[in-house]
Amino acid sequence: MAGNQADVLADLRTRITALERSHSLIASPESAVQPQGSLAGVWTLGAAELDHRLGAGLDAASLHEVKAEPHASGVAAGAGAGNWAAALGFALRLAVRRLHSIETSHAGPPRILWCWPSVFARELGALYGHGLATLGLEPSTWLFAETARAGDALWAMEEGLRSESLALVIGVLGEVELTPARRLSLAAAEHSTPCLIVTDPRLSPAGSTATRWRVGARKSASHPFDGAAPGASRYAVALERCRHRPLTREPLPYLLEWSDETHRFRVAAAVAHRADAPRAAVAGSR
Repeated sequence: MAGNQADVLADLRTRITALERSHSLIASPESAVQPQGSLAGVWTLGAAELDHRLGAGLDAASLHEVKAEPHASGVAAGAGAGNWAAALGFALRLAVRRLHSIETSHAGPPRILWCWPSVFARELGALYGHGLATLGLEPSTWLFAETARAGDALWAMEEGLRSESLALVIGVLGEVELTPARRLSLAAAEHSTPCLIVTDPRLSPAGSTATRWRVGARKSASHPFDGAAPGASRYAVALERCRHRPLTREPLPYLLEWSDETHRFRVAAAVAHRADAPRAAVAGSR
């Protein structure tokens, strides 16, 4: 009897190990080596503190959600334009990081599919080619799908994931209910293509997500050569959900700063020490 139990346990361990290896969200050094032209890779933010909490980085075969920080007057009031812009800006910078994590195939640069209903396109405004190029995103690599209904946008996203020809699928939607979220998550896993959704902060979070982020706008950093000019973009970013590393307490937001030179996030210093700043005169000093 004891021998049979040992055999059963050994068989279960073997099956669990196989499942973990095929669906692992933590990239090992061996899995980081990809064949030429692969769209897989270790997808990180560049900020070591956050990447460590994620277990080396974002899963490149899962569904991820970004929500704007609610307006100060309450969730019912939605998010201000600045926070919506911050959520979209964070998503676009994650797209930059995604492209930096993969290799270019012989068929050409990897493409990104952007889907949204026309109501969001009218309200938030279309993406600007020169702006994308400034971020490091070649406009010609983008595919845009503007649909009459949210259901059509979800269909286009799922088909994009199943094509296995995209580096990333991004959707801007009011809400993604459980069934379509599950379909997107399964398609992302099956076809090894990440999916990123930016959703309305007033509505319920999507299910089946590997991570969920809450993003708010913050005052930019000071320009290193001109104190009156804006410097690096900053976001308050809270990791509200991490599927494989459950949070044990209310998430505190990180103040993340984006570098246009290195195309990566970094945690902004709480206090900036300016050695080159003039010191204030002290009364009585000589």
